[in-house]
Amino acid sequence: MKQLIILVMVAAGLVGCGNSSQSHNDTGSAIPKPVLVAAAEKVSAASQEEFMGTVTARNRAEIGAKIQAPIERIVVVLGSRVKQGDLLAELDRREYEARVAQAQAVYDQAVRDLDRFQGLINQRAVTEQEYETIRSRKSVAEAALTEARTYLSYTRVTAPFSGTVIQRQVDVGDLATPGKILFTMEESGDARFVVTLPEARLGHIDVGDSVTITITSINATVKGRVDEISPSADPVSRTFTVKIGLPAVAGLRPGQFGRLQLSAGGDETIFIPRRALVRRGQLDLVYVVNADNRAMLRLIRIGRQFPDRLEILAGLRENERVVIEGQRDLSDGDAVEAKP
Repeated sequence: MKQLIILVMVAAGLVGCGNSSQSHNDTGSAIPKPVLVAAAEKVSAASQEEFMGTVTARNRAEIGAKIQAPIERIVVVLGSRVKQGDLLAELDRREYEARVAQAQAVYDQAVRDLDRFQGLINQRAVTEQEYETIRSRKSVAEAALTEARTYLSYTRVTAPFSGTVIQRQVDVGDLATPGKILFTMEESGDARFVVTLPEARLGHIDVGDSVTITITSINATVKGRVDEISPSADPVSRTFTVKIGLPAVAGLRPGQFGRLQLSAGGDETIFIPRRALVRRGQLDLVYVVNADNRAMLRLIRIGRQFPDRLEILAGLRENERVVIEGQRDLSDGDAVEAKP
């Protein structure tokens, strides 16, 4: 009982100190100290539901060959960054070069025949039907040449977009065949967070919504925007897929695990950033910046705790400014230069 009385007296002293104008003059620092502040926000107090998901690249491609040929040269390694159209590998060209040469010869002969028949038709030495046959032969030869050149171009395996090579499944000398994966690439740029939500959530989240995602491995909480939502739920798992665009964050990479936080709705209560908390023994406190730009120590009562924020049950009002950086050098009543 004695310890409880002492604790209450200390808390009362701190609160009284935070509200006393005398402390402004006697203990306040004359030179304002720079601090970062954030406003106490009133948001839904309902329990936050968390859904596990994965960070992915905005676009991922498994790259294969369109023709069958031995691999002659590979110019990338794992982790290589390439631009759209850059060469990844070259296949043996000899067979397809021979096909082009053959098609070119047939086409050249067809052109010569057509030129010759053009003169003969003018002299009425051949029939119109014979002339049309030669002209059709030239068109067929031209199409065959175009096809042969196209197949020759397939001996160069190139990047479909700018990105990073994350897998290489072949070596020089392997036989490339249609359908066989040679490389896997991920597109450069901002990542996405892909998560599956229960069927009951369908209709409660929309494209364009701003949502909160916690990435555990880099200890970061980011705001994402819902880009895509599957229009129907999977009949087996009773879930649907949501893709959320993420901003550029240092250390954020495809494959990382994350948690999507969604509110289930309910009454509103005050929340502040977790960084604002100051512990003194068993007391939970924050520095509140008043209208005179002085940091006043305030006793608070904490409710639920989340990785990045705290629910405040008592001690703060909506929009009051709390110090989230610079508390270590502060004393109750210090003048501060507050920056958001």
